[in-house]
Amino acid sequence: MGAVATAVRIRHDLHTRLFDARSRTDEIFRVVRDEAMYDRPIPERHRIIFYLGHVEAFDWNLLAQRAFGLQSFHRTFDQLFAFGIDPTDGGLPSDTPADWPEREEIEGYNWRMRNELDRALATTGECATSWIALWNARWRGLRKGTRS
Repeated sequence: MGAVATAVRIRHDLHTRLFDARSRTDEIFRVVRDEAMYDRPIPERHRIIFYLGHVEAFDWNLLAQRAFGLQSFHRTFDQLFAFGIDPTDGGLPSDTPADWPEREEIEGYNWRMRNELDRALATTGECATSWIALWNARWRGLRKGTRS
């Protein structure tokens, strides 16, 4: 098998893994009832809505921006979903559901991030693509396990 054929196969395999990881993540959020999306089931943790944007923001902040040099299109969300709204006094979080964006807004942000990251993955060198996509797919699987 030639180098070009190998590169194409690797790119296809990695895209498939990333697509599968995203699908599993999406399945988790489909289970959450709309009325529960802004709940905080564990007092010390973020509201569920945070995690809807967090997984994609992780991809964007660490892969798209750092690995591919893509420019942010929504710095506020990049920051919000990287870190959340942390308590200022060291106690339990005191944010309210009104402090968080609407689900549809977050889903639009996620959709755009996925599309831009997919375009970058489709046009970058195989070595960077291989390492980044494999690591990302594994991270999503690990994060899925911690939210189950």
